[in-house]
Amino acid sequence: MKSFLGVSSTKSNIIELLSQKWPLTAKKIYGELSKNYSSGITYQATHKALKELTESKILEKTKEGYLLNKDWVSQLGNFSEKLSAELESTSQKREVKTFQKIIFNNHREFIKFHRDFMEEIIKKEKKLDMVFHYRHVPFPHVMSNEEIKRTKNLMPKLKWTILSKKDTVVGRWLAKQWENMGVKIKFGVDISSDRLMILNDYIFNVYTSKEAIEFWDKNYSVKRIEDFDTSMVTEAILNPKYKTIMIIMKDKELASLLRTFGS
Repeated sequence: MKSFLGVSSTKSNIIELLSQKWPLTAKKIYGELSKNYSSGITYQATHKALKELTESKILEKTKEGYLLNKDWVSQLGNFSEKLSAELESTSQKREVKTFQKIIFNNHREFIKFHRDFMEEIIKKEKKLDMVFHYRHVPFPHVMSNEEIKRTKNLMPKLKWTILSKKDTVVGRWLAKQWENMGVKIKFGVDISSDRLMILNDYIFNVYTSKEAIEFWDKNYSVKRIEDFDTSMVTEAILNPKYKTIMIIMKDKELASLLRTFGS
């Protein structure tokens, strides 16, 4: 079976495993796969997958064990080149339905990726229709002052709506800041996802830990704005404990359907 990374599910599982802890010996990788991924995996199949991943320069083998090849990781994470190639592809005329999983070490990395993605789409498609399905209205100052300035410069070509599942005092306060930038906010919307983003025909499903969700809920539950701990928010988005995983896909029909929520 092939995964969205274009490799077998065994190889995909090895890549995911080594993105979380490294280096690992072949024996330890086999043990982790058997325990957490597939009880039917054999050591021979594991060894073969490791050999092929190493030959294709996805993995490196050291004295301590296997780890992801830094060059491959860099290429995978190089947003600008990957997006430009897809948008400029001659196959762009047909409907593209692709999946890709990206793991960010912390939420700050994801925010930067998303900001760059916005700019690249506007650059290529001249406009951006963006809808957020969020548990809470996001805190705008997770962006740097420079990023906020760049975002404001995009607004003439950007239609942006944030649908918030929760309606809180903090959310209302933050909504005013977004509305001053030209963003439309709706509260108490019955949405199924805590963090889903639609950017033209692209869909981001963004996942984080239960612990991170509980942190945000607690911080947003305060009754007075002065009790909202902005310093803790800043620390949280940089904390590797709150790793962010994103599935990105492109599907025009599904994106159109998801836009109907809150309308």
